[in-house]
Amino acid sequence: MYLVMKNYEAKKPSYFATPSPQLVRALHTALNQILTKPIADRFAAHRQASDKIKQAVTALGLQQVAGNPDDQAHGMTAMYLPDSVKATDLLPILGKKGVVFAGGIHKEIATKYIRFGHMGVSVVSFLSLFSYQYHGHVG
Repeated sequence: MYLVMKNYEAKKPSYFATPSPQLVRALHTALNQILTKPIADRFAAHRQASDKIKQAVTALGLQQVAGNPDDQAHGMTAMYLPDSVKATDLLPILGKKGVVFAGGIHKEIATKYIRFGHMGVSVVSFLSLFSYQYHGHVG
Protein backbone atom coordinates (compact mmCIF):
# COMPACT_ATOMS: atom_id res chain seq x y z
CA MET A 1 0.00 0.00 0.00
CA TYR A 2 2.88 2.35 0.80
CA LEU A 3 4.29 2.07 -2.73
CA VAL A 4 0.88 2.68 -4.27
CA MET A 5 0.43 5.85 -2.23
CA LYS A 6 3.94 7.06 -3.10
CA ASN A 7 3.20 6.51 -6.79
CA TYR A 8 -0.14 8.28 -6.41
CA GLU A 9 1.56 11.30 -4.86
CA ALA A 10 4.16 11.27 -7.67
CA LYS A 11 1.33 11.18 -10.23
CA LYS A 12 2.53 7.76 -11.50
CA PRO A 13 -0.22 5.29 -12.35
CA SER A 14 0.00 2.15 -10.25
CA TYR A 15 -2.39 -0.77 -9.87
CA PHE A 16 -3.48 -1.65 -6.35
CA ALA A 17 -6.85 -3.36 -6.50
CA THR A 18 -10.34 -2.74 -7.70
CA PRO A 19 -12.60 -2.02 -4.74
CA SER A 20 -15.71 -4.12 -4.50
CA PRO A 21 -18.74 -1.96 -5.42
CA GLN A 22 -20.81 -3.98 -2.94
CA LEU A 23 -18.43 -3.18 -0.10
CA VAL A 24 -18.31 0.49 -0.99
CA ARG A 25 -22.12 0.60 -1.13
CA ALA A 26 -22.40 -1.30 2.16
CA LEU A 27 -20.01 1.16 3.81
CA HIS A 28 -22.06 4.05 2.45
CA THR A 29 -25.29 2.53 3.78
CA ALA A 30 -23.76 1.75 7.18
CA LEU A 31 -22.37 5.26 7.58
CA ASN A 32 -25.74 6.77 6.61
CA GLN A 33 -27.46 4.62 9.24
CA ILE A 34 -24.90 5.48 11.90
CA LEU A 35 -25.07 9.20 11.19
CA THR A 36 -28.89 9.46 11.34
CA LYS A 37 -28.40 10.49 14.98
CA PRO A 38 -25.61 12.38 16.66
CA ILE A 39 -22.74 10.09 17.67
CA ALA A 40 -23.05 11.30 21.28
CA ASP A 41 -26.62 9.92 21.36
CA ARG A 42 -25.38 6.54 20.11
CA PHE A 43 -22.68 6.40 22.78
CA ALA A 44 -25.23 7.36 25.45
CA ALA A 45 -27.62 4.62 24.28
CA HIS A 46 -24.83 2.04 24.47
CA ARG A 47 -23.86 3.22 27.96
CA GLN A 48 -27.50 2.93 29.09
CA ALA A 49 -27.88 -0.53 27.56
CA SER A 50 -24.59 -1.61 29.10
CA ASP A 51 -25.73 -0.39 32.52
CA LYS A 52 -28.97 -2.38 32.18
CA ILE A 53 -27.09 -5.51 31.19
CA LYS A 54 -24.67 -5.13 34.06
CA GLN A 55 -27.61 -4.63 36.45
CA ALA A 56 -29.21 -7.83 35.08
CA VAL A 57 -25.94 -9.70 35.62
CA THR A 58 -25.84 -8.46 39.22
CA ALA A 59 -29.53 -9.32 39.73
CA LEU A 60 -28.73 -12.88 38.62
CA GLY A 61 -26.17 -13.03 41.42
CA LEU A 62 -23.22 -13.09 39.04
CA GLN A 63 -19.99 -11.18 39.53
CA GLN A 64 -18.29 -9.34 36.71
CA VAL A 65 -14.70 -10.13 35.84
CA ALA A 66 -13.91 -6.40 35.88
CA GLY A 67 -15.05 -5.63 39.40
CA ASN A 68 -14.41 -1.89 39.23
CA PRO A 69 -17.13 -0.12 37.17
CA ASP A 70 -14.48 2.30 35.83
CA ASP A 71 -12.74 -0.69 34.21
CA GLN A 72 -15.86 -2.15 32.57
CA ALA A 73 -16.47 -1.79 28.85
CA HIS A 74 -19.78 -0.51 27.46
CA GLY A 75 -19.69 -2.95 24.55
CA MET A 76 -18.98 -6.18 26.42
CA THR A 77 -19.65 -7.79 29.77
CA ALA A 78 -17.62 -10.65 31.18
CA MET A 79 -19.17 -12.53 34.08
CA TYR A 80 -18.03 -15.33 36.34
CA LEU A 81 -20.17 -18.44 36.30
CA PRO A 82 -21.29 -20.21 39.46
CA ASP A 83 -18.90 -23.04 40.39
CA SER A 84 -21.60 -25.58 39.47
CA VAL A 85 -21.88 -24.30 35.88
CA LYS A 86 -19.37 -25.00 33.14
CA ALA A 87 -19.13 -22.68 30.15
CA THR A 88 -18.75 -25.74 27.91
CA ASP A 89 -22.21 -26.88 29.06
CA LEU A 90 -23.94 -23.49 29.08
CA LEU A 91 -22.68 -22.00 25.80
CA PRO A 92 -24.25 -24.68 23.53
CA ILE A 93 -27.58 -24.35 25.37
CA LEU A 94 -27.60 -20.60 24.85
CA GLY A 95 -26.47 -21.06 21.25
CA LYS A 96 -29.42 -23.34 20.48
CA LYS A 97 -31.69 -20.54 21.67
CA GLY A 98 -30.00 -18.08 19.32
CA VAL A 99 -28.03 -16.37 22.07
CA VAL A 100 -24.32 -16.03 21.37
CA PHE A 101 -21.93 -15.81 24.28
CA ALA A 102 -18.24 -16.63 24.18
CA GLY A 103 -15.97 -18.42 26.58
CA GLY A 104 -13.29 -16.66 28.54
CA ILE A 105 -9.95 -15.85 26.98
CA HIS A 106 -7.82 -14.87 29.99
CA LYS A 107 -5.67 -17.98 30.34
CA GLU A 108 -5.69 -18.05 34.15
CA ILE A 109 -9.49 -17.88 34.51
CA ALA A 110 -10.80 -18.79 31.03
CA THR A 111 -12.96 -21.68 32.24
CA LYS A 112 -14.56 -19.63 35.01
CA TYR A 113 -16.32 -16.92 33.01
CA ILE A 114 -18.20 -16.12 29.81
CA ARG A 115 -18.33 -12.97 27.70
CA PHE A 116 -21.20 -11.20 26.03
CA GLY A 117 -20.82 -8.47 23.43
CA HIS A 118 -23.63 -5.92 23.40
CA MET A 119 -23.33 -3.42 20.56
CA GLY A 120 -25.49 -2.14 17.77
CA VAL A 121 -29.17 -2.48 16.98
CA SER A 122 -29.72 -5.74 18.86
CA VAL A 123 -28.48 -4.55 22.24
CA VAL A 124 -31.83 -3.35 23.62
CA SER A 125 -33.98 -6.22 22.34
CA PHE A 126 -31.63 -8.77 23.87
CA LEU A 127 -32.04 -7.71 27.51
CA SER A 128 -35.22 -9.62 28.35
CA LEU A 129 -34.06 -12.71 26.45
CA PHE A 130 -30.78 -12.80 28.39
CA SER A 131 -32.52 -12.93 31.76
CA TYR A 132 -35.03 -15.55 30.58
CA GLN A 133 -32.43 -17.84 29.01
CA TYR A 134 -30.08 -17.71 31.95
CA HIS A 135 -32.74 -18.30 34.58
CA GLY A 136 -34.15 -21.20 32.58
CA HIS A 137 -30.88 -23.13 32.57
CA VAL A 138 -28.88 -22.17 35.64
CA GLY A 139 -30.06 -22.56 39.14
